[in-house]
Amino acid sequence: MLNDCDSQIIARQLFDWNHFVKIYDVRNNFTLKSISERDRSRAKTAIILNCECKATQNLIFEASQFRYFNKTYQWLLWDFHNNNCFSHLQQPGLNYLGPNAQIVVLKYEEPHYLLWWDVHSKGRHLKADLEMHLVAKAIYSNETLQFVTKNDINDIQGIRYRGDFGGLKLRGATVIDQDNITDNEQIEQILSRSSKDPGVSAFTKYHYELFNILRHRLNFTVKFRNARGWAGHLDNSSYRLGFLGIMQRNEADIGASAAYPRLNRFAEFDSLHQGWKFHTAFLYLYTPDLHAQSKKGNFLAPFEEHVWLGSLIILNMVGLVWIVEEHVKSYLSKITTRNVEVFKRIGGHPVPSGASARVITVTSFLFSLVMYNYYTSSVVGGLLSATDKGPSTVDEIISSPLRLSFEDIGYYKVKFRENKAPSIAKLLNKKVLPPRDPYDLPVYTDLETAIPYIQKGGYAFHCEEVDAYPELAKIFTDSEICDLRAVSGLLGSALMNWIVHKNSQYTEIFRHIVTQAQEVGLVQRLLRQRRPKKPPCQNLYTVYPVNLSGTLSAFVLLAGTRIP
Repeated sequence: MLNDCDSQIIARQLFDWNHFVKIYDVRNNFTLKSISERDRSRAKTAIILNCECKATQNLIFEASQFRYFNKTYQWLLWDFHNNNCFSHLQQPGLNYLGPNAQIVVLKYEEPHYLLWWDVHSKGRHLKADLEMHLVAKAIYSNETLQFVTKNDINDIQGIRYRGDFGGLKLRGATVIDQDNITDNEQIEQILSRSSKDPGVSAFTKYHYELFNILRHRLNFTVKFRNARGWAGHLDNSSYRLGFLGIMQRNEADIGASAAYPRLNRFAEFDSLHQGWKFHTAFLYLYTPDLHAQSKKGNFLAPFEEHVWLGSLIILNMVGLVWIVEEHVKSYLSKITTRNVEVFKRIGGHPVPSGASARVITVTSFLFSLVMYNYYTSSVVGGLLSATDKGPSTVDEIISSPLRLSFEDIGYYKVKFRENKAPSIAKLLNKKVLPPRDPYDLPVYTDLETAIPYIQKGGYAFHCEEVDAYPELAKIFTDSEICDLRAVSGLLGSALMNWIVHKNSQYTEIFRHIVTQAQEVGLVQRLLRQRRPKKPPCQNLYTVYPVNLSGTLSAFVLLAGTRIP
């Protein structure tokens, strides 16, 4: 990329410093991508390019196209006479040249000065100007080099010189699942409110706060583009929809939302921050009918169905053996013409007199004693334990009499449409797809509409818990707070990724600002504000009335014992 004399001088000096150097002729057929990936070491790679070569313009365009103006590659553009380097860096279509570019242009200035200029932009794809800062100035005379001015290049290429975007308007993206939300002022008004808004997730508002930290620190503006959802594909094709599609296609520079950390997404996006833990749950009010449905208050609850069935079979077998044994005795007594009274009546109850009958009686007594001991221990232990929690898993929620509703937000609809798991199919068939009465709670609704139904009981609403707790604390009484239950598991819980496009020209500087915000405690403060805890239960205990469904089995058993 240099003339022969320059190449020999530079190569000799670098070899003396134990640096590995390869010289390429840009006039030969090669690709920058193959050279940079095959020959560079694991550390930084320096590329020295002579801008007077005719092929330099295409090479610089290729470097932008394949995103080589980044922190990994240090570029030295050698431009002595014609200012070709600056014209090449300003050519149309050269979009990937931003604040992370590491480009130094070496120029000659009459009569005998050499100037090293650091060159970068806040975003050539946004028509931002090239910015120049003097790195060094030297006098070159009689083949000797004497520096007049020399600055720290690491400082010049750091955030102090690149941390002011001068009001540049970046492209933004967010998710508000409401109709007719397109105006930028309207989007910012919704995201800036501290209260809950329909169709806006809690983690979206949290990442909007982080976005504001970047905006104020770097001094830029933004034009937001709203997406109704986060993911999905167009007609089963590879074309990605929603917020993720916008970010993947590099149609936005910064997002005021986040993405779930799936493995296939790490190859498509750069992550700026992981701080928000996405956690959703079914919220419902515990009522005694759920106690009976969960069998915690049922007369038969200490034993499972197969235990009761096995016990009944054993008792029937013992009784059958006893009857057979008595019939055999009676038959033998008739043969020997001896009519021995097998049972003597004491107090109206039969008493076994034979050895076999006595063994069977003792065995039955011991069996009953063991069963009774375990049964009463389970009952007493349940009464002394903490208040019943009701349905505690998603399967129990689906099997319960609770009517389910979900926050009217995109990720539920995508999950129900694309997820084919058996549990989701069961949920859809039993709770989502069946028709509902007009006065009933809709399948998809907002938190404000759902709260009265939750308070009434018999309904479970699925949403982000941190959205619901502040609103429930305003309305629920102390006893209702104690009866409030949360069942998670329908949607996975994970740390959300704040993302930009893969190899974005803003990745490094955005990460730097977020790291600074974490170090000074701004991120932790936002998390405390945006993630309120569940209101504490103020009551020591709650007494629930016994209902008919919980005692029905006992009444049936008693009635059966009185039948002659």
